[in-house]
Amino acid sequence: MKKFSFIDFFAKAVATIISPFYQMFKRVQKKKRTYHYDLALKSRRISNMSKMKDFAQTHWKIGAGVLASLVLIGILSMSFNGMLSASPVAGEVAAVSTTGVPTAASSDGETAAATMTPYQQKIVDDVKLYMQASLPGFAITVNNNEIAFFKSSDDAYVVLNTLKANFKETDKIYTNVYYKEVVDVVPTAKALAVRSKYDSSEESLYYITKGTDEQKIHEVKKGENFWVIASYYNVGVADLIKANPDVVPERLQIGQQISLIVPKPLITVATVEMATYEEPIPFDIEYEDNADMYKGEFKTKVAGTNGQRMVDAEIYHENGIEVGRLVLDEEILSDPGIKVVYRGTKDPPPRKGTGVLAKPTSRGVVTSEFGWRWGRRHNGIDIGVAIGTDVKAADGGVVIFSGTKGGYGKCVMIDHGANIVTLYAHNSKLYVQKGDKVFKGQLIAASGNTGVSTGPHLHFEVQKNGTPVNPRNYLKF
Repeated sequence: MKKFSFIDFFAKAVATIISPFYQMFKRVQKKKRTYHYDLALKSRRISNMSKMKDFAQTHWKIGAGVLASLVLIGILSMSFNGMLSASPVAGEVAAVSTTGVPTAASSDGETAAATMTPYQQKIVDDVKLYMQASLPGFAITVNNNEIAFFKSSDDAYVVLNTLKANFKETDKIYTNVYYKEVVDVVPTAKALAVRSKYDSSEESLYYITKGTDEQKIHEVKKGENFWVIASYYNVGVADLIKANPDVVPERLQIGQQISLIVPKPLITVATVEMATYEEPIPFDIEYEDNADMYKGEFKTKVAGTNGQRMVDAEIYHENGIEVGRLVLDEEILSDPGIKVVYRGTKDPPPRKGTGVLAKPTSRGVVTSEFGWRWGRRHNGIDIGVAIGTDVKAADGGVVIFSGTKGGYGKCVMIDHGANIVTLYAHNSKLYVQKGDKVFKGQLIAASGNTGVSTGPHLHFEVQKNGTPVNPRNYLKF
């Protein structure tokens, strides 16, 4: 008795199912006289894979029938094998009856091939040949896991070499470029019924660098930035920046395409760069106590200067991101100069209003008085001082505003209690923030020329119950 073969059984079952479709297609094909294929291969060896590809592409209806029958035949074969094992004719070949339904073979081992039409027999032969065929090639593996499949080893190495080149710069010297994972190119073969083509270089590079072949793109619209886009897709801003390394988040343009795929590379390219460069040597800071200054106040006595050194170092990158440096040698070109800073030791006055105001600056002259000026009311007095002059709190209190305020420019407002508020405008720098408690004479800003101003000066204003009053009622200039 002939030994049972699942491939024979499967091929004949498929032939029975799709034979009518195949005959119909052949009649149409013959009528049109546009295609002609000689599928009767003279040898079991497949020396020309293009014919098999043409067969699959042309007879797509047959292929669809094959796929549709896979599930059915799989289920039938399981039950059929069970029946064979319990049958006296176990191990015999299934036959195809005149009704087209697979049945058990006769006891003498003969099949029902004689009852099959030429078209059915041709399909049987072709399906069996196609199922046994394989596509030879070479695979890139990472830690023994296959990630790409190519026709030749040269194609695979082109992809790997391109991957390395993407993380190298032509003007730099590298002592080593390697993969952190175990990466190999190995010969392999794929069943033609499962895979019928090779991977392309472009697709493989994208898949290796992104960790997926999925692509998600967002087109920037008016008013959008990275934070808006990240919030809309529920991703982190840091992840969005990683997905778009060549995009400057602060310079997005309408219509610009943003990738939403956070890269998770399958291969890590590590580089070791040899570099020689100059770098600054930071200066040290020394403090000198000063009893004339309040605690918490500092003033520079001697400005510090950075030194310089020449360094030979190895710089380590992983996929273009620096992960460390190792200094091999250094030469000191200049020593750093120590910075000396006065540090106040005097106890500050209470951080609340005393009811007596002091001058906000220790120098300068009044250039414009309180009252009507140029046809409009001037709500304070202007003190002419150079840009950068110290501006101090006229009394203790709480900062209720620190920032830019219209024509006032950079401005500070302090509530001293008892419905008294002072305002300091047109500053170049602000040293306090809203909510800070300040004491009388504390440095709060540096004078300037910001806002609506005719020149460098400090605009000083006193408000009582929210209404500007003449500052000369509270102090002398």
